[in-house]
Amino acid sequence: MPKRYLFRMTYYKNLKAFLANGAEFAKDSPDGRPRYRISFEEIVARRGTVFRVPSGYSVNEFVPFYFSPSTKMAYSIHTKNVPLRTPDDQNLGPASMDDVAYMVVDPEVLFRSGRECWFTDQACNSAITPAYESDPGNLSQHVAWPLFDEYPRMATIPQLGYGGVCQYQHDRDALGYQQRSKQRMAEFLVKDHLRMDELSAIVLKTDVHRAQVEAWIRRAGFSIPVFVNPGCYF
Repeated sequence: MPKRYLFRMTYYKNLKAFLANGAEFAKDSPDGRPRYRISFEEIVARRGTVFRVPSGYSVNEFVPFYFSPSTKMAYSIHTKNVPLRTPDDQNLGPASMDDVAYMVVDPEVLFRSGRECWFTDQACNSAITPAYESDPGNLSQHVAWPLFDEYPRMATIPQLGYGGVCQYQHDRDALGYQQRSKQRMAEFLVKDHLRMDELSAIVLKTDVHRAQVEAWIRRAGFSIPVFVNPGCYF
């Protein structure tokens, strides 16, 4: 199986607090803190009440990731359909992918962390309940990897050996593609928090925020590589 990575989008200014604290805490973790938000508030609220993992916890008690940087959510931000909200809940207007950072993590690192992990075959907030799995040995077959691995590819990260993802993710009438958009939104969840020393890299779209992000990393005492890779973005 090709090398797999997990991708978490965040507004770049959040990285300052995450790095200073040493971790990003789940939204509904007791240690959770207000942050800049690039999300649909009504969906996030339901992930804290309606949507739960098999162990009974809400999805919002986990830090979530996607299996590629190319998702319907990223496209929604790209098309200016997602608001940017401040930690004190001011609406700053449409979010921009120019200001989105990807935190990239090797799933094996999280499996070895001892914290509860789950992965799904589609988005956790899907109308149809996704199938949850927690056995690392089943990752290779639980996710619809052929839909990720087809060509043409985008978002390669040579520095990590990441071969990218198929640039197409919308549904088609052809057999095997009717649920492609949902299956490409499969998620990986880690309980409570993501430690900054678990990151493989941070990816930015342009050089605009790179110096600032690298300064935050140095100040916090981490050695996380920062890659500018516009190919990971729409």
